[in-house]
Amino acid sequence: MPGTMLGRVVGFSRALHTAGVEVNAGNLIDLCDSFRHISLHNRSDFYAAARATLVSRYDDLETFDEVFRAFWARPILPDDMTLTDTEAGGDPDLDVQADVNEVVDTADLQEEAEGEGESEEVGYSPDEALMGKDLAAMSDREIEQARKVIHEIVNIIANRRSRRRVPENRGAELDFRRTWRRNAIYGSDGVELMMKRRRIKKTRLMLLCDVSGSMDCYSRFLIRFIYALKREIRDVEVGVFSTRMTAISRLLKTKGIEESLVEVADTVHDWAGGTDIGGCLREFNDQFARDMLHSRTVMIIVSDGWDRGDPDLMRQEMARLRKRVHKLMWLNPLLGTPGYQPLCLGMKTALPYLDYFLPAHNLESLIQLARTLRSVWK
Repeated sequence: MPGTMLGRVVGFSRALHTAGVEVNAGNLIDLCDSFRHISLHNRSDFYAAARATLVSRYDDLETFDEVFRAFWARPILPDDMTLTDTEAGGDPDLDVQADVNEVVDTADLQEEAEGEGESEEVGYSPDEALMGKDLAAMSDREIEQARKVIHEIVNIIANRRSRRRVPENRGAELDFRRTWRRNAIYGSDGVELMMKRRRIKKTRLMLLCDVSGSMDCYSRFLIRFIYALKREIRDVEVGVFSTRMTAISRLLKTKGIEESLVEVADTVHDWAGGTDIGGCLREFNDQFARDMLHSRTVMIIVSDGWDRGDPDLMRQEMARLRKRVHKLMWLNPLLGTPGYQPLCLGMKTALPYLDYFLPAHNLESLIQLARTLRSVWK
C-alpha cells in the first residue's frame, strides 16, 4: 500500500490530521473518487481536488498548504505508482471504498490525532527500514538519505502556529476589530479591509550533547540534527560535554555541517573521552546558564547516562538546572534497545528531575521528539 497512490493519499491524510486538520474516511473517499475527473500528473489539479475534499474549515487552509508542500515534495504519480485496481476497469466506488476501509477508518484517524500513528504521518521517507535503522549502523549513503527527513522534522519543530493573530496585509483572515476601527472615520462609506494571520512562534531550545567515548557513534549524527536545528531556529543554544563543557553555538552559525563538525572536534579536546556529567552540569550552571537559559526554555540533554563522576554532585546540579527551565528532557540512544532499563548510576540519578525521558537511536525516535515538543508548546 505505501507504494501506491492510495497509500500516499492515506499518509497525506494522516499528516493533515496530525497537523490539526479534521480528516475522515469520507473525505478520503471523495478525494479518491475525484481522481476519475482530473489528471494526476497535473499538480495544480491534484492540489485543488485535495483542498476541496479534505478541508472543511477556513482556518485550516493555511495548515493544509504547509502540509501539502512538505508531503508532496516529490512527484505525485511516478511511473511505478498505481491507483490500485480501479484502473483495471473495476467499480471505482467499490474499489476505493474497500481499500480505504482496509487501511484507515475513523478510529485509526483518531489514534493518529493522539500521536500514536506511524512515521508516514508527516510525509517522511517511505523506506521503513531506514526510518527504524539504528543511527550508529547507518552508512554514509543512508545518512545522506536521512538528511531530507531531518530537514522535515526540523521544520515541524521550528515553526508552530500560535493561537494569536498578527496584522498582515496579505493575511488569509479578516481582522474585524481593526477593520471596524479603521473604517469608523469614514462612516457608512468605509470599505478598507484589514487582514491578519496566525503568528509563527519560534521555539526556544537548549541542547547539551554527550560526546564521550560511549556516545561517539551517535553524537556525530545527532550533532548533524542539532546543526539543522540551529540553522533553522534562532533561539537555540548548543553545548557538548564529556569531562568538560564546551559551548558550540557560535561554531554552528556560518559554516557547512562538515566544516562545523571538524571545527567542533578540534575545539572539544575531550571528544570521545570519559564522562563527568555532574561536573559538566556544574560548569554549565555556573558559567553559561544565566545567558543561555530563560524561564520558557526547553532543555534537552542527549546522553546514554554512563557517568564516572560524583552522583551527589550530579543530583545537586540536576536540581539547579530543573529550576531554571520550563521543561527538562533527556534523550538516550540506549532507550531504544529492547529490554533496556536505566540502571546505570548517572541515569538513575537524573530520572527524578526529568519531565520527559525519550529514545534517540533512529529517525522514528526523532519524529517522536518533534511530536513531544509540539505538545509541550501547545
